[in-house]
Parts: sequence; C-alpha cells; structure tokens
Amino acid sequence: MKNLILSSFGNVIATDEKSSEIYNHIKNLINQGDSIKIDAKNVTISTKSSRLIFGKLYKELTSKVFLEKIFIENASTIFMFSVNEGISTEIQFA
Repeated sequence: MKNLILSSFGNVIATDEKSSEIYNHIKNLINQGDSIKIDAKNVTISTKSSRLIFGKLYKELTSKVFLEKIFIENASTIFMFSVNEGISTEIQFA
C-alpha cells in the first residue's frame, strides 16, 4: 500500500490543475496495482475538485474496486462531505 500525503499538494485543493495532478498521481499508483492510503490531515477540498478526483475515479474503477483500493484517513467531516458530494454529483452525470 502506498501512502499519499494530500497536504503535499497544498492545504486547499480547489483548482482544476491541482485536481488533475492529484487524480493522475492516484490513477498511476492504482494502475501499478497499488492500494493508496490518502492522508487528508489539514486539507480542505472543494466539491468540484472532489468530483474531478474521487468522482472520476469512482466511475472508472467501479464502487467495489474504489473501496478496495482507496483509503482516506485523518479527514475532517467537511472533507468527507465534499468527497461524497463529488462522487454523487459525478454519478448523476453518468
């Protein structure tokens, strides 16, 4: 399992460019067969960025694989709300 400290990308994840960078990093690790533990300590993420990262991954990987490969820890309630909203929004547009 690989560790990803999300704050290494910044404490606020809210731009398309930053979202794409994080998405590509996670996707590359998964394509190598790794599971990823994402440390979200002290990170805030916009719903749009959550959609561009986690919603897109959720759709591509299917829910089963997503839940088996991606683990988020040290996340605030607001962070997880954004992630859930991002996934829900992306699924609606499927």
